[in-house]
Amino acid sequence: MTYKSLGELGFTWRHIVFIGLIGFSSAGLDAQQRTFSHVDPPFWFTGMKNTNLEILIHKTDIGNNSFNLKNNAESVRLDSVQNLPNKNYVILHLHIAPGTTAGEFQIQSKGKAGNINYTYELKARKDHSRGLDQSDVVYLITPDRFANGDPTNDVVKTMRQNKVDRSAPYGRHGGDIQGMIDNIDFMQELGMTAIWPNPLLENDQPNASYHGYAFTDYYKIDPRFGTNALYKTFSDSLHARDMKLIMDVVYNHIGDKHYLYTDMPDSSWFFMYDSFTKTNYRDNVLYDPHASEYDKKIMTDGWFDTHMPDLDQRNPRLANYLIQQTIWWIEEFDLDALRIDTYAYPDQDFMRRWGKEVKEQYPDIFLFAETWVHGTPSQAWFMGDALGPEPNHLDGLTDFQVHYAINDALTKEQGWTDGIARLYYTLSADYVYKAPEDMVTFVDNHDLARFYGVVNKDFKKFKMGMAMLFTLRGIPSLYYGTELLMAETDGHGKIREDVLGGWPGDSLNAFTAAGRTEDQNLAFDLIKELTTLRAANPALQTGKTTQFVPENGLYVYFRHDDQNTFMIAVNTSGKEQKMDFKRFEELVPAGANLKALWGEDLKAEGDLVIEGYGVEIFVVSRN
Repeated sequence: MTYKSLGELGFTWRHIVFIGLIGFSSAGLDAQQRTFSHVDPPFWFTGMKNTNLEILIHKTDIGNNSFNLKNNAESVRLDSVQNLPNKNYVILHLHIAPGTTAGEFQIQSKGKAGNINYTYELKARKDHSRGLDQSDVVYLITPDRFANGDPTNDVVKTMRQNKVDRSAPYGRHGGDIQGMIDNIDFMQELGMTAIWPNPLLENDQPNASYHGYAFTDYYKIDPRFGTNALYKTFSDSLHARDMKLIMDVVYNHIGDKHYLYTDMPDSSWFFMYDSFTKTNYRDNVLYDPHASEYDKKIMTDGWFDTHMPDLDQRNPRLANYLIQQTIWWIEEFDLDALRIDTYAYPDQDFMRRWGKEVKEQYPDIFLFAETWVHGTPSQAWFMGDALGPEPNHLDGLTDFQVHYAINDALTKEQGWTDGIARLYYTLSADYVYKAPEDMVTFVDNHDLARFYGVVNKDFKKFKMGMAMLFTLRGIPSLYYGTELLMAETDGHGKIREDVLGGWPGDSLNAFTAAGRTEDQNLAFDLIKELTTLRAANPALQTGKTTQFVPENGLYVYFRHDDQNTFMIAVNTSGKEQKMDFKRFEELVPAGANLKALWGEDLKAEGDLVIEGYGVEIFVVSRN
């Protein structure tokens, strides 16, 4: 930037804030006249590949004002001011020339909405070089229910849901960002390397605001969770330990108390109906060659819920707004990955464009999408690999097909396609993906019944499920509380349980071994053992998978590379099963030594008996 910043002229940030408030008019103007209600994005960055920036400004009657930039020389140019149907908004179209340096410039506005001088900052870009890979283990957290590190922010009187009630399944319980920061040691001890909190953006909704999926401000952390600065501290704290931060993002909808909806810039930013019209939740109409246009429209244009207005990403201004806010969060908070909520519901052309532009700016960031669909072809379509219309620029998906298969394997007897056979068939269809190893695998999540409850609190089945999760291909994701044997299966509000010890005054503290029950410590130590094994052995991360057709509920598969071969035997039958080593000689030479993770070491001779609902993990010696 060819002009000097206020800092270079000797001003402190206190002076800058003061200048931004007083504007260029006298003290006779009231506070309302001297500021904008919203400026999105509130600041930007130099060195971006896209040199164009669209700043959305919101203030009563601002569409009647004139605008110009001051002290920007020629490196930052105001190309045009776009008025919207709602006179409470304008969009400033700026060009930021290559080579522009960090600093501030002034956005000056005069007219009916008051005389305003807004200091706009351009920050220097940072270096980004991380992303997820198969060495990672993801820890999914519902922040409101994890730990309350700062009770002073539990209640914000100006917000619509302004009380805490830990007995209310859909009420706010008080967990926050500080609670996650305070327990990074716990996560790291468990073997977690990447932390995925459910959304933390402001949700000023009157009901069920705790879950985070109905935004009311795209640029602000919910004050009951903390602040933007605290979120940055969280990111920095994770990176200082070589851990990673995943942001949960939503492009399909917002909350109906969002200012973009309560005071719409343009009604074409939303799909509007004479009466409430809900999506049909049928993702298959997107790729069904026989689908009706009516069903396609209802799928993409219907609302996800009554309080979640559906965004029309075909609107070019809204599309740019959504892409810009994504880039703003990645850049400012050094994000390593994005998990895209309800990926099947927005306009798919927009999502492909979104992925392309994000990847152009951040090639190493890991993008994975929630596609809660049924069947491998359905899931694969969204990757745009073998079956999709074109690449979606995604790295992976939340692998619901493996989730269904593991749950079936541990709750149903083996049939031709049922029980453990479902997992076999699911993995045999991996040919439809370019990189099946980048699927994010899980046994439960924030929308599903707790896994320990699904297996009827049978610890042997729990152990099998954990063994498969951490030894199968993919990037494993663990829902918080799984290590504490949370077992609720009834309703979203209940499955998102509080961690005992996360709140001042709790009777026990499950974040410590002394505060956990004996069974909880068994579960915690089991997961810690499996994540440690995975971290130390590339064969369990990036190795090839070889599986054998399951028989009588017994499923044997191998993860192997040039250095190591792991044999995993899972008996989903309640009866003991014998495995004949001759069947596996291509990977287990006759007489080879097998080192057991659990139990006794042995030689590959004769039969091996696997107890009912038992699992064994061996390292095959190559001597």
